Amino acid sequence: MTTFQVDASQISAAGANAAATGNRIRSEVAGMLAQLHALEGNWQGAAQISFNQCVNEWQAVQAQVDTALESLSQRLLFASQTYQQAETQAQALFAH
Repeated sequence: MTTFQVDASQISAAGANAAATGNRIRSEVAGMLAQLHALEGNWQGAAQISFNQCVNEWQAVQAQVDTALESLSQRLLFASQTYQQAETQAQALFAH
């Protein structure tokens, strides 16, 4: 027999917090990228090419982090809704 106890509102709040954190991170990343790309016009040579490769690698990793955080947020919100619906449906079974 499966037993669980959950506070759907806490799960929902965690999902909303993850989404807000993702938004803040995206904003900070955009600002940092603007600064890094501004260097391109003032720098030439082999080191600059290597630097650009590092920036591109960082962007790829950051995109993965962004995707994972967005997925976590959505899953938490969906779990909260699912738990709330299950409770509502179970309660309706015993309504007069």
